Amino acid sequence: MKRNFNIAVGNRFTDGLIIIISVVLLVVFLREPKPPKISIHQAAKDGNIQAVKQHLADGTDVNAKDDNGRTPLHKAAEEGHKEIAELFIVAGADVNAKNNLGGTSLHEAAASGHKEIVEVLVTKGADVNANIGGWTPLHLAVDGGHTETIDLLRKHGGKTGEELKAEGK
Repeated sequence: MKRNFNIAVGNRFTDGLIIIISVVLLVVFLREPKPPKISIHQAAKDGNIQAVKQHLADGTDVNAKDDNGRTPLHKAAEEGHKEIAELFIVAGADVNAKNNLGGTSLHEAAASGHKEIVEVLVTKGADVNANIGGWTPLHLAVDGGHTETIDLLRKHGGKTGEELKAEGK
């Protein structure tokens, strides 16, 4: 009888130990991932799609502005990271958000000659004639000699600051 008691106590101890180990393993493997160590702005600039996806999964604000008033979409547009720009737009990024100087993501993409990003932004409602002191996305594309981007902006009604001024706008 004493032997059966020891076996029963031993089994309960083993069962308890298994439960404790299982709980520890669940906590370790099922806990939420930590946010990336780099900011969403830096991830956008670097083209670090994994960090961007992790930020989006963690609910990071896609319209958060840095010290210069630039959103992550501004950074992705400037650097030519189309897939990242598309992720931000799907997540609710404001395609017409302005930085501290009034520049939009479309200004950034046009100035850098990133035609594919210009196309994405325009089809998602970016203002092709956003004007910062006479500098429109088209003006910046002309200034940079980006002929394909110029043609694309013209196709979508893009004008230079001088043209807008002549129209009284």
